[in-house]
Amino acid sequence: MRLVANLNEALANADVLEAVRRDPNSSLRAAYQLLIKRGTCFLPYVISNGLAFAPSRFIGYAQNNLDRHQANEHRNGSETNAALNHILQCKPVENAALDQLYREFCELIDITPSRAGAFGVPRKFWIVPQIADRLDQIAKAEVTSNPTISETEKEQLAKARIGQGAFRDNLIAKWKRCCMSGCEITSILRASHIKPWHVSNNQERLDVYNGLLLSPNMDALFDKGYVSFENDGTLLISHNIKREDLIMLGWKLDLNVKFEAQHAKYLQYHRSAIFIDPVRSPEKRRRKAAR
Repeated sequence: MRLVANLNEALANADVLEAVRRDPNSSLRAAYQLLIKRGTCFLPYVISNGLAFAPSRFIGYAQNNLDRHQANEHRNGSETNAALNHILQCKPVENAALDQLYREFCELIDITPSRAGAFGVPRKFWIVPQIADRLDQIAKAEVTSNPTISETEKEQLAKARIGQGAFRDNLIAKWKRCCMSGCEITSILRASHIKPWHVSNNQERLDVYNGLLLSPNMDALFDKGYVSFENDGTLLISHNIKREDLIMLGWKLDLNVKFEAQHAKYLQYHRSAIFIDPVRSPEKRRRKAAR
């Protein structure tokens, strides 16, 4: 079967799953439940009462349905993951909040979730912008309602979420200028988390080593994963952005940022979960392998 080539094809497959989910009397119900239970990598999507989850090995094949899926002896999660990575411009990552929401979804469709995905591999999820916003709101609500956190700390965490307060002040004190462009107009610089606020714990959300002081264009490219850094400060550039565009935006391709050892765990997260350099279309991978 052909792999999906665009987001609309993947979402059309999610609609196929939705039709079965909404019909408890469907003859395909058992096949659908098994598909969800055995999945490893999922695309979460919003439904009326929360989130639903579409597994990669189903939505990654064009014009799929449950009959075709069961007949497809060559279905391969690695191939569908690569196709979805290319389309979504991000990679699936482990996320405790989404895993809990997945478990709640399994209860909603009357199945007992497996402890992990296929072959015991941890479940992973594509965190597209709409889902990131949902996770951000969930994390914000958890902080607000937590009786063990003082009101002062809640205020600090809330301000750190939007790059303000003590988190910003500490970054300005540490970097004094944009750590990538050298711009010293601190009033326009953004206090950016390396590991996003919504996936960090409360200590990480306020940790100055989980932050960079960036000019707006630098912040946008780093946030979207078009650039990242090695622990030694070497700039990493995604294959998904032209070098000419980076230069026009003020980037120096030989840029090296002076990080400290405490930055390493956050940079590693950014490289593994946000940086989109490894994302290539399956077709390009096959052509490269055939050379």
